[in-house]
Amino acid sequence: MTTVIAFILMFGLLVFVHEWGHLIFAKRAGMLAREFAIGFGPKIFAFTRNETLYTIRLLPIGGYVRVAGEDPEIIELKAGHHIGLEFNNDGKVNRIIVNNKSKHPHARVIEVERADLDHRLTIEGYEVDEDEKLFFEVDPKAMFVMDEKETQIAPYDRQFAS
Repeated sequence: MTTVIAFILMFGLLVFVHEWGHLIFAKRAGMLAREFAIGFGPKIFAFTRNETLYTIRLLPIGGYVRVAGEDPEIIELKAGHHIGLEFNNDGKVNRIIVNNKSKHPHARVIEVERADLDHRLTIEGYEVDEDEKLFFEVDPKAMFVMDEKETQIAPYDRQFAS
């Protein structure tokens, strides 16, 4: 039994050091590291610090660092979608409400015509029942809000592919 526990602890330490190396170099390269995880499966413990979610998971059989751009981004804004926009003090979009817009009474609801959240960081669209096209600048640290869960956008220069 002692041997099994010692093996798990040593393997966990090895995985931690290995994944920590990935995290450090990703952050030094300016990439958005969405998650640093030790283990797989359901989360046992999690906290967020400096844009990164740190998790310990149930199965101690590895780990990973999830960097923006490695997987297709979760949320894509397409023409015709109705979204809510909230703005920071500079007038830039800092929250993009994808659903449950009624829970955000201060959000400005628009119908998307075009969105570029990778390069130009802009959203173009129309307010409901209006003909005037509107242009909005998006803050590079803006958040998507879907099902009341926030996910930071990842401009191209913060993605793995850059």
